[in-house]
Amino acid sequence: MLRITGLSLLLGALALIAGLTLFFSPPGDTESPAPVINVNSADTRIFWGTATTVDDELQLQLNAAGNGVIRLATKRIDARAYPFLHLAIEESAHKPQVSISWITSGKPADVHTYVPHSKSWSSLWLATNEIPEWTGNIGFVRLNVVGQAGETVRIRDFGIYPASPARQLKAIFSDLAGYVPWNRAAMNSHTGVTPVASFYPSMLTVALLALSLLVYSVLLLVFRSRVTFSWHVVALIFLACWIILDLFWQNRLLRQVADTYHTFSGKNVEEKLTVGPDAELYKFVAQVKPLAQRPETRIFVSSSDRYRGQRSAYYLYPLNIYWLVPDSEFPPDDLLHSGDLIVLINPTPMRFNEERQTLATSPVNRLDAELLLNDRIGTVVRLK
Repeated sequence: MLRITGLSLLLGALALIAGLTLFFSPPGDTESPAPVINVNSADTRIFWGTATTVDDELQLQLNAAGNGVIRLATKRIDARAYPFLHLAIEESAHKPQVSISWITSGKPADVHTYVPHSKSWSSLWLATNEIPEWTGNIGFVRLNVVGQAGETVRIRDFGIYPASPARQLKAIFSDLAGYVPWNRAAMNSHTGVTPVASFYPSMLTVALLALSLLVYSVLLLVFRSRVTFSWHVVALIFLACWIILDLFWQNRLLRQVADTYHTFSGKNVEEKLTVGPDAELYKFVAQVKPLAQRPETRIFVSSSDRYRGQRSAYYLYPLNIYWLVPDSEFPPDDLLHSGDLIVLINPTPMRFNEERQTLATSPVNRLDAELLLNDRIGTVVRLK
């Protein structure tokens, strides 16, 4: 029973692989494929930072600003000829930020940037045909690294590759086995894949189950004199497919546990907030609190994003906070006092005119105010 179950699963997996590579292969000429372009290609340039090659590994030292940029030796290429991108970066304690940029014409406005969702950078294969902006003629491809000043990032490979069955399977496995940190949306749903995935794991598992059962049926017909039908075999095939699907989830779950432990272990409540999902919002609010001249100072918080606005108001407690509901009218002038703080969390329809020292709360209403704080998270003004 176990032998026929294992044989059915094995042949079903081979049939699935054959179907993926034959009928769902990405675009590209497999007969005369385009040449591989990676960091080892001639004319690859280092724009920011300095690099040395040690044992076929590029060691990129970030500049004084903590930036490093590698541009591949691409002049004008057809995006369809390179359906795969490979990124292999050694694990670093400081975990630098990584993004990939490319341009589709000579205009700066046509520069596109993709930030990998998966954090499995030791060997990450991406199916570029799943990235909407990867189209037309591409002028250059860059790897952007942001980390600590002077830090050395070890890059084993970064390049774009033509189509091949092996690379397609690597991209599918990389997506299934990769680690994607949880976010706000993960509280309500979990797709099991990244936004650039070619296939959903549940669909692949259902296909494996169907093909394995089909193989089992064929084996019953071919060897009907020696093999008899057994519901136990069907149940074992179903159980095996279920376990395979669950293993990918358990892998991500365990890596999320480890990541959460390394992020928050040993920190107090305030330190946890500075590295948590609302880290930037909390750091902005920490700058707002000292601006309240007295504990009774009224602070009005407004934002078109209800989540960000209400989280900001929450972090400002126990100060005297008023949350302005989006699309509602701003309090009338006779209810406002000089010294009141207005905290605008982006995005927001309200605008502060620094030259005129006025805050536009509506197309017709202007309030005299002075600017206290302004950055990409939000703006803080005090009413005069």
